[in-house]
Parts: sequence; C-alpha cells; structure tokens
Amino acid sequence: MAVVKLYQSDNFLVVNKPYDMYINSDDENEKNTVACHIAKQDSHRSKSAHPLHFVQRLDYSTSGVLCMALNKTAAASAGRLFEKRLTNKYYLAIVRGHLNFEICDIKYPVGSDQTSPDSSHKMLALTEATRSLCGSPRSAETRFLVLESGYYEDNPVTVVLLKPLTGRRHQLRVHCSAIGHTILGDYTYSDRQDTSPHRMFLHATRLVLPLPKEPLDIQTAEPFFSDSRFTSKWTPLAKKYSYCDKEDFIKVCDVIHQINEIRENYKLFI
Repeated sequence: MAVVKLYQSDNFLVVNKPYDMYINSDDENEKNTVACHIAKQDSHRSKSAHPLHFVQRLDYSTSGVLCMALNKTAAASAGRLFEKRLTNKYYLAIVRGHLNFEICDIKYPVGSDQTSPDSSHKMLALTEATRSLCGSPRSAETRFLVLESGYYEDNPVTVVLLKPLTGRRHQLRVHCSAIGHTILGDYTYSDRQDTSPHRMFLHATRLVLPLPKEPLDIQTAEPFFSDSRFTSKWTPLAKKYSYCDKEDFIKVCDVIHQINEIRENYKLFI
C-alpha cells in the first residue's frame, strides 16, 4: 500500500500511513515501513545526514495522519507541543457493540500487562479488577463520542470519534477494551479472537499542531466507508452525526470539546 504525502515543507512531512505497516524498524531487512517507502520516493532521506524525526507514533495496525520533522529544530518545536499537550489528535474508530451513552471520558491509568511476555508490549488499563496485573501505570485520558451505530456481519458495532488527551502506548485500544467495546479487528486486545475483519478499524484522521511559525491542521479522507471490504458487510442502524465529509468531521471535532452541552448523555469511567 502507498504512503501518501499530505503535506510537505522544509520543516515537516506529513503522510497518510497505511494500516499494517511499521513506521520504522531497527531490522535492515524489514522493508514494510514508512521510512523505507519515503526513502524510495526521496533517496536522500535514506542517508544518515537527512534523517526523519518522527514527532508522533502510530501502531503497526493503525492508519492515518503521521507527522515527521525534517530537521532537529522542527523536531524540537513539535516535541515541545506534544510534551505540553497543546496538540489535538482525532481518530475515527469502529468498536464492537452498541453504547448506552453519547459521550464519555475514560480516565483509567495505563501500564504494562504483567500477564503478557515482555516482548509483546501489551498494555492494560488500571481498574479495580486489574490492580494486581497492571505494571507501572501512568495517568491516561481519552474522550469518546458516538457517531453512528450499525452492524458488521450482523454483529453490533459503533462508529466513534476518539480524542486522546494523553499519549500512552496503545491508549485508545486499551481504553476501548477496558469499557467492554474493543476496536473492530483488534487482534491483540480481543485476546486474539477478532480475526474476521481485514484490518483494525482505527484511523488517525486529523492532527492539529499549533506551531508558532507553521501551524498545521492536517486531515485525511474518511477511510472505512470507501472500502468495499467493509461496506459489503455493514448495515446502518442510527446516525447521530455526519462525519464522512471533511467539513462535517471538523464539526464533530468541535462537538467532542463541548462536553457540558450534552452532559445528560455523558458517562465517566475512572
């Protein structure tokens, strides 16, 4: 699958990362990486004198907006925004099940899953049930907005907008699993049970970086409903918000910030 450029300047390169692709690898024989694909298109990027600085990370199974700095100064500038939590990241996901709320905050800390091998890097949300199993938990917060409900292969699913307020490893996947609504196609956090979908349905759709000299607001097209492998198995039920057009997606991004206006359908997981 192609790595599509969404934006490029002297300081930054932003691409649409495909699902099931690493961003980079220490294994020189691993070619299924964003870094390798970019090097094929721009040969001088394969040289150590012109490295790519990944200012954010996306899991192997996650697709969407991925930002890289092209020099150390730009990397430091973007890094400070992430450290101070001044960026805004918005993800589309499809989760298993139907939900009894419209918006929620998930504030379970996230740490390592002590029941898994160290090599798996599997994480776990800290709840009353997992207190003895979650290693070195750190605070984590995700906001979750219901967009549309339906069925996938006759099983209930829900399209949601996710906004991470922190950036822990696998945070969105872990938080969705912790509230009983695992992301469709998430092999790892479904205990290796969810194998029928062709991909994991998590996509980084919009990234806002308020850089002082080069503010970025980068968005991809909606990725799921343009894929016949999904739509051939999808049956709609109820839509709460329009979100497939770029203008509509910006509007639902605004909605997810307006928590006080829809408090009656709000739920807190803590």
